[in-house]
Amino acid sequence: MSENAAVADPDAGTITRTITIDAPRERVWAALTTAEQLGIWWDPVQLPDGWHAGSLGSFFWEGTPYPVRLDVVDPPVQLAFTWGDLGGEIDATSTTVQFTLTEHDGGTRLRVHESGFLNKPAAQRRAAMAENTGGWNTVLDSLTTFVTTPTEQAAGAQL
Repeated sequence: MSENAAVADPDAGTITRTITIDAPRERVWAALTTAEQLGIWWDPVQLPDGWHAGSLGSFFWEGTPYPVRLDVVDPPVQLAFTWGDLGGEIDATSTTVQFTLTEHDGGTRLRVHESGFLNKPAAQRRAAMAENTGGWNTVLDSLTTFVTTPTEQAAGAQL
């Protein structure tokens, strides 16, 4: 894995992190788009309508839901979703997360780009960007461990 940290751009209201993972793109895609796998390395997720654009559901953090809407599901290249605040709703202050996967030297280059922070009030924007910048570092490190560790050990990769 490359050790590139997430970078926040307060002027654009975005956070971006690009890493290289020593695992096939299809393996990384499955970890990103399978509820059972997401629940191991990140957060539990419920998408009652399945994994397709327009599906509504929730991620859960310590038992509290935060809403998610799938915007783009293009296997195994792109996943994008809009998510609301913890315990909130998807609204004008929600942010959008885009995962782009490309094959790279036998592994996967993964770019995560979160946008929409400019829609939040200034004080809330700063706090959310600081929290999510650190969060993307933790989450993508956990993903990398999960997809590069044998299955029986991967359960220990969760946050």
